[in-house]
Amino acid sequence: MALPSQASAGALDTADSHPPASPEFLARELLRRFGEPSPEERYALADADAELVRDALATLLMDCFRRGGDAEVFEALVALVRAPLEQRVRRRLRWIGPQLDPDEILQDALVNVFRYPDRFAAERPGAFRAWSTTIVDNTIRRRLRPARGAMAIQLQPNETLCQAADETAPGPMEQVEADEASRETQRAFGMLLCCYHAIYQALNERERFVLQMVEVHGRRYADLALELHMRPEALKMVVFRARRRIQDRLSVLFSRAGAGVGALLRAAG
Repeated sequence: MALPSQASAGALDTADSHPPASPEFLARELLRRFGEPSPEERYALADADAELVRDALATLLMDCFRRGGDAEVFEALVALVRAPLEQRVRRRLRWIGPQLDPDEILQDALVNVFRYPDRFAAERPGAFRAWSTTIVDNTIRRRLRPARGAMAIQLQPNETLCQAADETAPGPMEQVEADEASRETQRAFGMLLCCYHAIYQALNERERFVLQMVEVHGRRYADLALELHMRPEALKMVVFRARRRIQDRLSVLFSRAGAGVGALLRAAG
């Protein structure tokens, strides 16, 4: 076998030493060429992790495309987000079954991204991730509509070429805010339940038993009082004092935690 010449070997070394640029690098170069700020400058992401910086790059590319409509910008955006967006599509279709093709869902989602840039708002570094995920969810919902909806599409051939946006669905920013509020509420109520359980365990044995019978099992005061050889009025007083003790201790805990949690506790009560 003939050995490569020094010139060809040098060419190979040069090619090996310059691998294809990553989508992130190309995105940064394109933003710089269009005079756009970097993610670190726009969103103050000096110490952010790589995933958030990547999301911010996608958001800036989408915002640049929204304002200029440049095809090169959109191609760079697709190269940057295709892989993570495909993963999100496949995760959502995992529970639906094989009736939907993930490649078709991904393609439809990218078409809608291209078609409706004016509906995008780059307010947060993760804005494109949230917006594109909402588009994926809406695309899946449209594909899963019942046969009556399919007949309506067949009667209107233009609909097969131009899918209208789902006006009934919340906007991407509204969905992000709703998800954040839901997570905060879940965490707050989880903390409330943990505190309640700890205070409940600190009650004496009789108080715990009576509260469990009344509040969990729904026992009537008269029947339970007869079983415990107590007057119903005395039993009600035990329940009242136990509840008051729990409420007072919860109020102290949440007043220390902050007024926001205290307001949530009052709303829950």
